[in-house]
Amino acid sequence: MAQTPRGPAVKGLLALVALCAAIAVGLAFAGVFGGRGDDRARRPARAVGRTVQQLPPLPERAPSQTELGPLPAPAGAAHVDLSQPSLLSYVQLRPAPKAGIAFDLADGRVLWRRGATRARPIASLTKLMTALLAVERFGPRDRIRIPRAADRVGGSRMGGLRPGRRVRAEVLLKGLLISSGNDAATALAIAGAGSERAWVALMNRRAKLLGLSCSHFVDSHGLDPRNRSCAADLAGLAIRAMDEPRIRAIARKRYARVWTGSGKKLTLRTTNHLLRDHFPGAVGLKTGFTNPAGFCLVAIVQRGAKRIGIVVLGSKDSFGAARRLARAAVRLGMLPKAT
Repeated sequence: MAQTPRGPAVKGLLALVALCAAIAVGLAFAGVFGGRGDDRARRPARAVGRTVQQLPPLPERAPSQTELGPLPAPAGAAHVDLSQPSLLSYVQLRPAPKAGIAFDLADGRVLWRRGATRARPIASLTKLMTALLAVERFGPRDRIRIPRAADRVGGSRMGGLRPGRRVRAEVLLKGLLISSGNDAATALAIAGAGSERAWVALMNRRAKLLGLSCSHFVDSHGLDPRNRSCAADLAGLAIRAMDEPRIRAIARKRYARVWTGSGKKLTLRTTNHLLRDHFPGAVGLKTGFTNPAGFCLVAIVQRGAKRIGIVVLGSKDSFGAARRLARAAVRLGMLPKAT
């Protein structure tokens, strides 16, 4: 029987088997040495530590006014009525402040005034505008990164603010309004607008929206004597500030215990002696002092449903002036007697 030649067929078969074997070895090699890389790509990396809240990094430059966008429209008017005669015009304060005004918060009626539209340096009363913008831009639980600039600012400080740490906005508001912290003002400004300069632009835009015609700001805290306003403008600003529940709740506190990120809690104590001395009905609002400005005060006194505001600028005894004007308002029937 004739045999079929087998050499070429066997060689082809052997080549095919060798090719399949090579493919199988390659796949096995990829499974052994490549599988872990694929797993790592699919698995999320294990977190190092615990991030409470991820916030976007601060911009490298100050955003323009266009980038910042429009400010929210102010709710309601912020003004006092200077067209009518003062009801307490007979009250003479000694020592006399450079300027001041007493008014009814409900309708803006003027009770007493002296140089009400005279522009003057206002020291830390500047922080009222910073507080007003801050409550609009930050929620109570928002965390704000403390910039180096807050650690370098001079004057009054809340303390405990280390650069790079994240602190709740409400803690900074307490430091701003209770202990008049320039460091808190700087931190809020830079977080809110990217730079102090951009924040000041927002302050001046808001002043125009509110019709504060004699107000001009150059920083967020009031150290610079070029921060200027007048008693009538500050009365309007006080009306707006007292419309904000968060400002209203903080400004009436005599002290507050806050945590700035590590260590023990910090105790903030008010700079307002009407609150410290438990003057009947005192519920705020802001104090200020620099050598160019003298002693400055925006006081709010509430008894029952009645609330009056008192602004004193350039005084040697701002708290004494506020007490006397409040007592005169009682005699006039604009404020109930203390019980």
